[in-house]
Amino acid sequence: MPTPISGGCFCGAVRYTVTGEPSLAAHCHCRDCQKAHGGGHASGFLAPKDSVNVTGEVKFFDSKGGSGNTVSRGFCPSCGSPLVTKLEIMPDMVIFSAGTMDDPSAFHPTMHIFTANALPWDHRDPTLTEFRGMPDM
Repeated sequence: MPTPISGGCFCGAVRYTVTGEPSLAAHCHCRDCQKAHGGGHASGFLAPKDSVNVTGEVKFFDSKGGSGNTVSRGFCPSCGSPLVTKLEIMPDMVIFSAGTMDDPSAFHPTMHIFTANALPWDHRDPTLTEFRGMPDM
């Protein structure tokens, strides 16, 4: 993905710019992502927190991930778009939802993660590496 990356929510109240190079681009099949995004998986990219600029209010919902660590999912309080995820185990990184990018065609996933929870009706690109859980970073 080229940098900078820009995007925002459906109603336009929240905008973001990422100037750092994403370190991971993936489709996550964990049950929490399925529920939070309303589909078979969530597509997103991981970027350094210090390279992120967000304007507008983001509302966060905290839950415990499979590891027991806190996962904070941020969304627009006006339109409900899922925008960003913060992981307690990676405090210096931020995950952005690929569908919120201004140019989502620039998203190039390299892997499927948490495929142990993949749903049979959600097609997975067989050319991408698969991990039953989270890969070692």
